[in-house]
Amino acid sequence: MKKIGIIILNWNGDQDTKECLNSIIENEKSTYNIYLLDNGSQIDSKKSLRKWINNKYPFSYKVITDNQFLNMNNYTNKSLYFIEGKENLGFAKGNNFIFKKIKNEFRYLLLLNNDTILTRNSIANMLNYMNKNKEIGALSCDIRNYYKKNKLWSAGGEFTWYGERKYFSQKKIDSLKKQNIQAIKTPFITGCVMLLRKETWEKVGLLTEKFFFGQEDVNYCKRMKAHNIKVKTLLDSVIYHKVSSSKDKINSNNAANYILHFSNRIIDQKEFYNAVHWNIWRLIYILVIFLKFYKKNCNLKEALNVIKNINYYSSNFNEIDYNLFKEILQL
Repeated sequence: MKKIGIIILNWNGDQDTKECLNSIIENEKSTYNIYLLDNGSQIDSKKSLRKWINNKYPFSYKVITDNQFLNMNNYTNKSLYFIEGKENLGFAKGNNFIFKKIKNEFRYLLLLNNDTILTRNSIANMLNYMNKNKEIGALSCDIRNYYKKNKLWSAGGEFTWYGERKYFSQKKIDSLKKQNIQAIKTPFITGCVMLLRKETWEKVGLLTEKFFFGQEDVNYCKRMKAHNIKVKTLLDSVIYHKVSSSKDKINSNNAANYILHFSNRIIDQKEFYNAVHWNIWRLIYILVIFLKFYKKNCNLKEALNVIKNINYYSSNFNEIDYNLFKEILQL
């Protein structure tokens, strides 16, 4: 069984993906098995990546279609598999497409956003920590803003008593790093950088496919918590993230993003509350969302419209699939 498989998705982000792959090549001493799925990008984006891999990737690789990948017998004899998908499966289904086929081949799997840039030995440091701390089931790292290198993007967080996630602040993280604290307990970690141990996915399973975009990492972390799996963030491993590039490619409409984000969040909570608890919590939470949106935008009409739509989608659907996703972003 090999040590680690890295799963990366590309959707019309070929330049980001090239830079991500370059950072792995330049900053890691070992070569890893990388599974790059093109999630139904435009032809030019696929061609650009294919050309770069053919001309610049220094290790063994294979460029294949999604059907060819499904029918392969050996998933580990190349350093890089570039899988050209026909359609956009979304984050969860895209990762699971690969996850299902390689999960028995590795001791660890790393979900890595294509708009991340690694620093020296960032993956190696995470692997070393996991190897030394067998009780840890999942690990992330100190993720900084690519455009403002000293600014924290995420170092994980905790779940509040009312089901929200609360990120650790930069002040707290920087203070802990000054004290040479290597790792901290973080029940929530982002899917941007998520290293999973084999025993974890054997208990928890794959990512939820209830949502086309968003909420998958929150759901997975809550399921890990339900299984009493220990999750941490390694502070001496740093990766940079090109903040918001995925969302920017989807929709810049603030109201639509609000509706999508909180509809996902409320629907997801159905899995963790009973019906009575969930309905009471939903009504209170929607009021909180209204106050937040109104405070931010000072537009009563728009705030009421946002709440109306969140109430509609969260009360009438149990998932936000691709069709609903497109419908919401057109609001």
